[in-house]
Amino acid sequence: MTRDNFVVHIVDPDQAIGDGLATLLGTYGIDVLSYPDAESFLKFWLPRRPCNCCLISEADLPGLSGPALLRELRELSVEIPVLLLVSTSSPELIEVARSSSQIGVIEKPCVDHALINRVLRLREET
Repeated sequence: MTRDNFVVHIVDPDQAIGDGLATLLGTYGIDVLSYPDAESFLKFWLPRRPCNCCLISEADLPGLSGPALLRELRELSVEIPVLLLVSTSSPELIEVARSSSQIGVIEKPCVDHALINRVLRLREET
């Protein structure tokens, strides 16, 4: 795959967030797939395990939370760069972020250019 095929997977129960990020990232030629919850993401992603992608996930998800999703991916030996969107930092989130060099934490509200810069860096590294 080339960098042009880079896909950002967004897990957020708020469809407006997913749509907004898709529009924003689309201006940089980045494709986005959105999911309302972690379970939907895992159902789609696990059988395919694409390698030229990253995950942006809300930390506070219904059902399987963002940190629980990250633990699940780690238990399945999945290596995917992750940006976890958090409203407030917590010891659990800090521990999850420190558990892997592929996990970044972005506090909300985040500035668009900061998020874009992180995603563009990830696109270059994958």
